[in-house]
Amino acid sequence: MPIFLLIVLAGPLMAASLPAPTATLSRFEVAAVSLRDITFLFELSVKNPYPVNLSFAGMTLVFSVEGARVFTAASQGGFTVPAVGSKSNQFTVRLACQDIEKLVREYASKDYLDTVINGTLDIPLPKLPGLPRSYSFSYKLEKKIPAIKPRLAVRDFTVVPPTQDQVKAALANAGKKVDPGKALGALTSVLQGKKPAAPVIDPADIDVPVSVSFTIELDNEARAELSFSRLGYKLYVNRDSLVTGESTSVERKSPGVSLITVTTTFSSRSLTANVRDMLTQRKGAFRLVGTAAIKLPDEIRKDPVPLEFDEAGSFVMM
Repeated sequence: MPIFLLIVLAGPLMAASLPAPTATLSRFEVAAVSLRDITFLFELSVKNPYPVNLSFAGMTLVFSVEGARVFTAASQGGFTVPAVGSKSNQFTVRLACQDIEKLVREYASKDYLDTVINGTLDIPLPKLPGLPRSYSFSYKLEKKIPAIKPRLAVRDFTVVPPTQDQVKAALANAGKKVDPGKALGALTSVLQGKKPAAPVIDPADIDVPVSVSFTIELDNEARAELSFSRLGYKLYVNRDSLVTGESTSVERKSPGVSLITVTTTFSSRSLTANVRDMLTQRKGAFRLVGTAAIKLPDEIRKDPVPLEFDEAGSFVMM
């Protein structure tokens, strides 16, 4: 028998003796929540028994919520597994709350939603005699997710001028020989949205603290509880950054509604043209970036889940 024929006939026997690759989802959880979407974390672990690398584009994931097919994500989490080796890869997929609301009946009346994720993975195999072109894997994952229909507002926005002693110290630090009383008067006029009668100094030329307070009203018009004890925030006014910090003054006003009170200061150097326009008009546009940690039911996740949001709107000064 010719040698080449022996090799061809032996190929299927060699391939049959090789184990098949394995692919497991070693981790699956709700990784984060925003006011607009839910982020799922997946970890895919693949074992490659072959003497060549295995590369694949990733998984196809079909998301169904309360029985309605909402979203399909293709080519998620692909990577290359080294020859005769193993590798894991983490990836995230976001599911938009707005897409869910469009398809789930009586969405706002629900607290948590049954979610099913059907996943498929196709791994192309090396071209060895007797091996199939690929191995396919199927997965079915189930998880509840919170129903979120947010409304966020900034209310009771108030600014308070510094004291004359604070202005005096700021003038001294800046080397400005200006009467502290007149400087305070000019700054107070600016904060009241008025043109100073005696513009003895530009507030941006000194670094004096201006007190500001406001209330963030966060209302989930669906029924999931988004409770937290502290909120990190960054507030932009008319597109300009004004204050950054953290508030622990969080009050549950009613089911679904949280009131977060912020009392802090900003530098007079932050009185940009856009901020001054807000002071003059006594109203403005806001952008609020927030971070917190919320506790969901243990069946969803036992440890706190990060809550992040980036919301915009308008407000009126008191």
